[in-house]
Amino acid sequence: MSFVHGSTGRAYVNGFDLSAFFKSVSGSEEVEAHDSTTLGATAKTYMPGLVDATLSAEGLFSGAVGATDTVLSAALRGRTPVLWNWLPAGDTDGAFGYGLLAISTNYEIDTPVDDLVSVTAEAQSNVGLERTQILHPLAARTATGNGVARDHGAVTVNGGAGYLQVTAASGTTPNLVGRIQHSVDNSVWVDLITFAAVAAANNAQRLTVAGTVNRWTRATWAITGTTPSFTFFAAFDRK
Repeated sequence: MSFVHGSTGRAYVNGFDLSAFFKSVSGSEEVEAHDSTTLGATAKTYMPGLVDATLSAEGLFSGAVGATDTVLSAALRGRTPVLWNWLPAGDTDGAFGYGLLAISTNYEIDTPVDDLVSVTAEAQSNVGLERTQILHPLAARTATGNGVARDHGAVTVNGGAGYLQVTAASGTTPNLVGRIQHSVDNSVWVDLITFAAVAAANNAQRLTVAGTVNRWTRATWAITGTTPSFTFFAAFDRK
């Protein structure tokens, strides 16, 4: 049996890596249970309804560009869903984490006289907690390449959701096109999800696909420009 220490966790928010500022991140998911009991029943029965999920994060205040205050306050004031990737077991190739497309519902700053200034943020997901497999841990790439192939063991037919978080970019006219591919045999690969081209840092995308997802999946990326470099993360939730 393998256990995980919380210090390995990571959290990326709308193209920013806030892992160095958060002290804890927690999430929960529940399914509505609707009473379907009818006459003659000897025990109550229920039908599942809608999925609901929330996420909360606690950490340290920083007003620097790309730190907790600028990112979390903008997420709340923007009044539009933002992308979270929460990785309880750390950002390791092939490991599992969670992705959310979430409305920011609360941002709180606490200024105690005898301690560090802290922040708390809460978000309500529009897609539940999507259990994602990491296909490219957050790392810098300077050239086109492919990630490690991941074997699910069998084909699935309910589609999925892909996540891309780009936290840094440099170079002259840099361009990144990230993709998630699938394969029936780990030999012939077909594009499953193609993210919009990225030319700058702090970009986050979530794209969905319906239907069949073949047994194997991997991330692939095309990078062009003069001395380009992109730091990015990619993951996929197989439904």
